[in-house]
Amino acid sequence: MTPTRPQTSTRPNRRGPAFEQRRREIAAAAALVFAEKGYAGATNRDIAAAAGISPALIYWYYASKEDLFAAVFELLAPFQAMRGALEAIESLPVEEALARLADGVLAILRQPEHVAIFRLGLTEAIRFPEPARRLGALIARHPVGGLAAYFERQIAAGRIRPVDPWLTAQAFLGGLIGYALRKHLVRHDDLQAVDDADMAATMAGLFARGLLREPGHAGAAQGDSDGSDR
Repeated sequence: MTPTRPQTSTRPNRRGPAFEQRRREIAAAAALVFAEKGYAGATNRDIAAAAGISPALIYWYYASKEDLFAAVFELLAPFQAMRGALEAIESLPVEEALARLADGVLAILRQPEHVAIFRLGLTEAIRFPEPARRLGALIARHPVGGLAAYFERQIAAGRIRPVDPWLTAQAFLGGLIGYALRKHLVRHDDLQAVDDADMAATMAGLFARGLLREPGHAGAAQGDSDGSDR
């Protein structure tokens, strides 16, 4: 039998890596409890027992149960990893950049721990308005917002057409995430034989052909402000 970690009520300073590491540990423990008992059924006592702390100490790290639920996705879900993938493609040609990004996103989304977190989000967050709202804001801020900013920079440099960067980011990431959820979460039969690399290349090629300027086209994006090049 695994010994239970002794509980502690010590309140560490709310600054520095030790505090952030403890927040992550509590979020990881909460993820297991939420997955087992659901958002409504999980209690602070359950989460504290899993994390090895007193129930009151949870509020030193998180303002509320909703805050803790959102942290499960912010700290453990692949949004931060997606941001790292975006930073790695900045200097690449657009089609190669999108292909690498798609490869990276799909590699992240097929990891079992991330599949489990997405399952939790789909089954629980949508049932509870406030956690669902916070999760939606998190998605908009990290993967979608980061890719939209990348498209904005490409437009400003005259490398792609002057499209709506936010809608384009939504469409690109939405297609990838929808495919990943169907394949790795729902496990639809029609996708089990599909190679993720083929899907990444297909998505990147389709979007690049729609975004890139025609060969020989010169001029900055500002010159296309009338939208005639869309």
